[in-house]
Amino acid sequence: MPLSIQLKLKNSLKLSPNIEQSVNLLKANELEIEYLISEFLSKNPYLDLDDSDRVKINTLAYSIDSSQESEHELSIYGYGLKDYLENNLFDLGLDYDEKIIAHLLIDYIDDNGYLTEDYRFFINEVSPEIKIDENNLKTIILKLNQISSPGIGARNLSECLIFQLDQFKATAISINSKKIAERYLNELGNKNFEKISKELNISVDEVLECHELIVSLNPKPGLAYGNHKDSEFIFPDIKVSKEHQSFKISISNNYESLKLIEISKKDILDSEAYNQAKWFLKNINYRKINIIRVAQYIFQYHKNFLHNKSLEYPFTIKMVANELEIHESTVSRMINSKYIETPFGIFQMKYFFTHEVNNFSDNLIKERIKEIINSENKLTPLSDSKINLTLHKEKITISRRTIAKYRDQLGILPASKRKVC
Repeated sequence: MPLSIQLKLKNSLKLSPNIEQSVNLLKANELEIEYLISEFLSKNPYLDLDDSDRVKINTLAYSIDSSQESEHELSIYGYGLKDYLENNLFDLGLDYDEKIIAHLLIDYIDDNGYLTEDYRFFINEVSPEIKIDENNLKTIILKLNQISSPGIGARNLSECLIFQLDQFKATAISINSKKIAERYLNELGNKNFEKISKELNISVDEVLECHELIVSLNPKPGLAYGNHKDSEFIFPDIKVSKEHQSFKISISNNYESLKLIEISKKDILDSEAYNQAKWFLKNINYRKINIIRVAQYIFQYHKNFLHNKSLEYPFTIKMVANELEIHESTVSRMINSKYIETPFGIFQMKYFFTHEVNNFSDNLIKERIKEIINSENKLTPLSDSKINLTLHKEKITISRRTIAKYRDQLGILPASKRKVC
C-alpha cells in the first residue's frame, strides 16, 4: 500500500489562560472565590491584601483543606449533579434537538453519575420526532463529560473507567488498562493477575501497573458533586437589606483591599507574574461588577418579591443578557451555584429565573398533560418522557419528574399500566 500525505484543516476554539481564569472566577461562588484568591496570593507576590481580609480568607482555605475536599470537588461544592449539568449546558453549544436529548439523558443519570437506562431506551423515547442513534447519544454524553467529570453518563463501571482512561495519553499502560476495564474487571477484582497477563500477552508487572492506574480512577464520579440538600453551609454571594423605604444590594465580600503592590517598573523581577496579577485583579473586579448588575436587574424586575415574596412574571437568562448586553453563557455562569440573602431568607440566584413554563399555571399544565394522554393511542400509550417532548415543542420546559408528579396528582396511571391489550 503506497504511503500518502493528507492535509486536513480543522477549526478549534481554545481559551487563553486569562479568559479561562475569567470563566472560572465567574462560575465560583462565595466559598470558592475566597479559596481561589487565597491560592493565587500564595503563588503570586504582586498582589496584596489587608491583614483582616487575609485572615478571613486563610481561615476558609484551611477549613476547606481540613475537610479533605479536592480542588475539583470544591468547584462543584454544594450543587447536585443534575443541576450542575443543566446549568452548564450553555457551554456546549448544542442545537435544539441535541438540547432535548441532553435534558433527557441528564434526567436518567443517578447520584453516582451512571445512566440508568440503555441507549435503546432513549432511541425509542425520542423517535420518530428526533432521529438519533447510539453514536449521537455517546457524542452528547462525552460532551457532558466536558462540563463535569470523565465517567459521567456511563452505563456501567467498565464504561465509566474507559471514559476516564480515554483522558490519558495513549501509552502501553493506558491502552492495556482499557482492555482490562473492558474485559477483565472480575479477574482484576480477584487479583488474578497471571490470567490477565497470559490472555493479554503482557508481563505480570505490566498488569500490576495497569491495576495501579485503574484503582486510582473514580468508580462513582457523580458522588463528588454531592447533593445541595445535604450541604451543611451556605455562604450568600449577594446581600439585599432594607434601608428605610428602599433596599440596598451589595456583594458579600468586596475585598477592596485586594490590589497590586506598589512597585516601580525597574523593580519588577517577573513581568509575566506581574501581568498575571493584573489580569487576576481585572477578572475579580469584572466578576464583582457584573454579579451586582445581575442582582440589581433581578430585583428591578421582581420588585414585589422584596415586599411580598412573589415572583409574578416570567424571567429568563436571555432577558438579562439582552438588558445588560452580555452573553447568555456569561449570565448562566454568574448565577451558577450562587446565593442571595434577602429579608425572606437565602435563595439560590437561579430561583428568580422562571422559564417559559411560568406563562402557564400548574392547573393549565396539568390540563395539557391530561389532554395529551386522552388523545394518545391506547395500544401504545405515551411515556412521561414522550409527553415531555410534546410539551417542549409547546415551549413548556419542565422535567420528566414533574410530569410524573402531575400525572400522579391527576390520578393517571403510568404508561405501562394504561396500555389496552
